Parts: sequence; structure tokens; C-alpha cells
Amino acid sequence: VWPVGSMPLAMTLSPSGREVVVLLNGWREQGVQIVDRASGRIVQTLPQAAAFLGLAFAPDGRTLYASGGNQDVVYRYAWNNGRAALTDSIIIEPKARGKNGKRYPAGLALSPDGSRMYVAENLTDSLAVVDLASTRVIQRLGVERYPYGVVVDLQGAVYVSSWGGSTVASFIPTAAGLAVAGRMAGGRHPSALLLNADGSRLFVASGSTDRITVLDPRRRRTITSIVVTPPGGPGEGSTPNALALSEDG
Repeated sequence: VWPVGSMPLAMTLSPSGREVVVLLNGWREQGVQIVDRASGRIVQTLPQAAAFLGLAFAPDGRTLYASGGNQDVVYRYAWNNGRAALTDSIIIEPKARGKNGKRYPAGLALSPDGSRMYVAENLTDSLAVVDLASTRVIQRLGVERYPYGVVVDLQGAVYVSSWGGSTVASFIPTAAGLAVAGRMAGGRHPSALLLNADGSRLFVASGSTDRITVLDPRRRRTITSIVVTPPGGPGEGSTPNALALSEDG
């Protein structure tokens, strides 16, 4: 067991695999922590004014992005030799001083070429497409209530879960941004998303049914459902909201 900061809702491995990056979402402590994977020692803590769910590295491994939650921004960090340094923040929605955020960036993911970022806007039931060269939102697309997770496959297809609904939305890349491809049944309260290496399987954590829905995202159909209720535990209540695959898939 590694002690970290308050309410770690998201984590990801660094490009080298030697560090674990943790996003803290606590009431009094929000920001990014870097943990040495070999020892479990916290080697860096970077406070943010707000955070919520989204944490991703750019494809080239030199930039780390973290959701700014109630600040309506995404924080951008330079990544070098296992450490992060804040460079700037990308404004998703201009926010008046002293007011709450309107969009609340949640899950986020990068396009395969690193030119665009896709941000789940939790309070406006939308997905924002950000051009990273200009740091401008160039498109918004509607999804079901309370979008949560975002993943992108190697061909650039984008999938978004909606915790307040029961579907996963799918989009395909275009020169102008994204085009709607359809929606798939994702179980009740779909939250965390995970693609396998070739993008042929999409795993969806159903937070209120203790199941993982396994989808064929290209055909937009359900393959199976995996029950993850703890042995000897209640019928519901483990609320899965994080997924990982072993290295061999």
C-alpha cells in the first residue's frame, strides 16, 4: 500500500513506466502527484486550483495533461526525466472570478498524432474538441448526461461514456474535427473506459451494476458482460470505476 494525497481518482503510468502519475481530487488537496513505481515514494506534488478525473500523456511522451474541473481549464505540464513542470492551462470555457465552472472538464484523451485533445464536459453533456496548436475549442458534440471517460483508438476513433446515462458515444475523425458515428449500450452508469491494443474490444465499467460491459466498438455491439461483484459480497455495491489490462492483453 502506497500512501498518497487526498482522493486519488485517476492514475496513469509515465512513458518510461518508472513513475505512476496520480490525480488528486480531494476537498482540500487537488493536483498531481508523481510516485516512484519501484519504491512507492512520492517524488513530486504539484497543486492545482481544481481537478477532476482527466489525466493523459501526449503520444510523444513529453507533455502531461490534467483536468482542471471547476476551473474550466486543462492544465498542461512539460514532462522530463520523470518530473512534471506546469507550462500553461488551456481554457475550455472562460470563467468569471469567484464563479463556479460551467463545463467541468472530466475525462480527456489525445488524438494519435497529438494535435487534438478530446475533453468530456461533465456539466454540459458534451465533448469538446481542442486544437492544441491554437489551444482553442474548435467543436462541441452532444452526448448523454454527465460524460465521464474518453478513449481514442489508433485510427483516431473517439469513445465517450456518460455516467448519467446508459450509452457510450462513438465518433470518427474528420478534417474539421469529429463526426458522429453512433451510440452503444454501455450498461447503467458507464464510467471508466479501456480499449485493448488493436481497438477491437472496448471495456466499460458499469458503476451501479458491478459489471464490465465488453463491446465490439467497430460494429457497435455488445459481446458479453462480466460480473465483478466481490465473492461473498452484496449483489451490488463495489461501483467499479477503473480498468487496466495486463501487458499480454
